[in-house]
Amino acid sequence: MIALLLFLFTISLSAQKSHDFCAPCHAGQTTEFKKHKHFAQNVSCDACHGASKEHGEAAGAIAPEKVAGPVEQPDTCGGCHSAQAKEYKESEHGKLVLARSKQKGPYCTTCHCNHAALAPAAIEQQCKRCHPSLPQACQAAPQATGARVGCANCHGKHTMLARK
Repeated sequence: MIALLLFLFTISLSAQKSHDFCAPCHAGQTTEFKKHKHFAQNVSCDACHGASKEHGEAAGAIAPEKVAGPVEQPDTCGGCHSAQAKEYKESEHGKLVLARSKQKGPYCTTCHCNHAALAPAAIEQQCKRCHPSLPQACQAAPQATGARVGCANCHGKHTMLARK
């Protein structure tokens, strides 16, 4: 009888979505993540953090299997976003990060955040942390009436190269 109960408990745990398993200790992150388009596409915490079974069983006393730092993020995110990861790795920002340069550069979660998507205005605020004053060419009025001047209007999203 005990063996049967253990078996059923194991099945119910394995059927449980990892975000539900993580929520009791990481409520803020899971609440944010449930608003993210990754969540809507059935991506769960384990896609980025691994099953992290020992982490959960140890009430967090053991780190999750994966916590991608700046250098690891292009490969972690690139597992699904390969074209973007390739562009980023070839960019000046990517080269700084991957070389572990003393001059800091943005990495995936600088613009995309860890668990929630950032709005375009928030992403632009991230740019301004290192680029507080815009070059004269960037301050010009946009071509289209009513359009707002923004970094992504002229720079590629992952390369940050000026578009021609």
